[in-house]
Amino acid sequence: MKLYNMLTPELIKINCTATTTEGFLKELVYNLKLKDKISDEEPILRKLMEREKLGSTSIGNHSAVPHTKLKEIKEPIVTIGTSKAGIRYNEADKEPVHFIILILSPNYSPIIHLQILAAAASVIKKTGPLVEDVLAAGSPEELINVIRKYETSDD
Repeated sequence: MKLYNMLTPELIKINCTATTTEGFLKELVYNLKLKDKISDEEPILRKLMEREKLGSTSIGNHSAVPHTKLKEIKEPIVTIGTSKAGIRYNEADKEPVHFIILILSPNYSPIIHLQILAAAASVIKKTGPLVEDVLAAGSPEELINVIRKYETSDD
């Protein structure tokens, strides 16, 4: 499974302005509502923040992969947000988070959920200047091309 195959420009938010984890997630979830991918933001935000309380989804390389499963959706949704300023994602982080891959999956597809998580983690863990390339992307289409480049490169 390749992450770039699941991405659409309309679900990528370049230069988010939030200064907190919850604010960053709100920006991404609100964008999903604007694009008619979800009907109600609040339950999704609540589940995402509950997940963060169990353990942070920041995974290094200035990146985080917040995720949850929902009964309200019929197919997985992957959205991406970037922040040039970065945010302190959790108390333990030593580096700001600039790149978030948010994954929402239907309750009935745990295997697909894990495959998407693995694809996201694989991109983030690749060698090279990922975050610099992500932040240099001037459009959603350019960001998808950055993801494609990292997914198709060999370490």
